[in-house]
Amino acid sequence: MANKSKTSYKGKSAKKNNLMLILFPIILVVLLGLIFVLNNQNEKIVQDEAANRVVDFKLEGQPVLGSSDAKVTLVEFGDYKCPACKQWEETIFPQLKADYIDKGDAQFVFMNYPFLGPDSNTAAYAGEAIHANHPDAFFAFHEALYAAQQDERVQWATPEYLLEVAKKVVPDLNGDEFLKQIQDDTYKEKVQGDFQAGEAAKVSGTPSVFVNGKEYTGNYLDYKSLKAFIDQELSNAK
Repeated sequence: MANKSKTSYKGKSAKKNNLMLILFPIILVVLLGLIFVLNNQNEKIVQDEAANRVVDFKLEGQPVLGSSDAKVTLVEFGDYKCPACKQWEETIFPQLKADYIDKGDAQFVFMNYPFLGPDSNTAAYAGEAIHANHPDAFFAFHEALYAAQQDERVQWATPEYLLEVAKKVVPDLNGDEFLKQIQDDTYKEKVQGDFQAGEAAKVSGTPSVFVNGKEYTGNYLDYKSLKAFIDQELSNAK
């Protein structure tokens, strides 16, 4: 009797284990499906919130490229150490410039959002020094600095290296004054103001682009999508 009872118990236990083996992958698939759905819903909520939010940027004193009469204002938050920003600068921005800025339909504003290391701030200070002392050369320096970008994991944006880049753009630059302004953190408050504006606008990374205060949430390298977003704003402004 004892042996029979033991055998019966083993049979029930085996059936229970088999049932768990069948149910476990089903439960796992259901849970993964729920997580996927919830993530998509959360992403859609974030995108909808961004689409409905209009940020009123204070642009006085910012570097601006394009006509002040343009119907669209493009604001980019960037970090000179950011590889994605470099890619955007070299692939997307030239198309924006040709299609909108050069035609007077848009003006472009760059704002600092340094977050990749201490020398992100150093590079931003250099940009502000050029803008303050040689405003017409700012966007040439902006382009040259992205072209001179090195590995983001290395602190390459030293004052001396930044001076080397700046001298190629502004040959008559007062190098001693340029270095002093960077090393004395002369433009720290200005750069912090840019960063805080980005935080207030819920910037989560770079590059982040706003069109008439509305954040573009599509793929940053999808020019067709960005163009459609800008065209909609141009249409709304008519």
